[in-house]
Amino acid sequence: MNDFINQLHNHRSVRTFTDKKLTQKQLDAIMGAAIQAPNWINGQQVSVIVVIDEERKRRLAELSGNQKHIDDAAAFLVFCMDYSRAKHITELHDKKLEVMENIEAVLVGSTDVGIALGTAVAAAESMGIGTVPIGGVRRSPAEISELLELPELAFPISGLAIGYPADPLPAQSPRIPMEAFYHKETYVQNQREAVEEMDKRQQDAIKVRTGETKAHPWSERIAAFYSERYKEYGKVTDVLKQNGYDYK
Repeated sequence: MNDFINQLHNHRSVRTFTDKKLTQKQLDAIMGAAIQAPNWINGQQVSVIVVIDEERKRRLAELSGNQKHIDDAAAFLVFCMDYSRAKHITELHDKKLEVMENIEAVLVGSTDVGIALGTAVAAAESMGIGTVPIGGVRRSPAEISELLELPELAFPISGLAIGYPADPLPAQSPRIPMEAFYHKETYVQNQREAVEEMDKRQQDAIKVRTGETKAHPWSERIAAFYSERYKEYGKVTDVLKQNGYDYK
């Protein structure tokens, strides 16, 4: 394969950063890649706020669940789904932005954010810059929107902390078996076996790293999150509704 494919295959999240600053040229290159990412109907439903101000990063770290790596990162990128442009466009042509009354707006905006964020990750890593996505920006969406002066119809979906890794790159996190992810022609019902294998892979990885196994396997942690901990993000629906996302 080529170097770019190898880079993608070697991805891992970085949560400890040096004090080394990024240049404006590097930030511009990352953003230049992200803006070229595919998006629905070329409607360009994404805006990115790049934060390097230390005080603003510190506040974002607090609002995102006290995640210190946001504060330590050279820059924190907040990826927003943004229909404020679409609102101007529909008004320009005497139309109504009716998509805001449909969940399709959230699906499209979130998908486009994910594509742009993944592109930014690849661009940053090509320059030796470490990254870690931060979903915690959705813990306090109203406060973050105010801090970043977001307009109506712009909503923070995910952050991306970037900077030079302070330590040797961490080991890659295990993944589910490829056959549970990569289905040929039709879906194969094999998820129970995949979960059991993932639990084993995670425990093996932890034992290699620490010499011990973890009391709570991967599947237990995921089950706890989707049954209880997701409630820490409970403000999302209300803030979306207040911000013009009037889907039924």
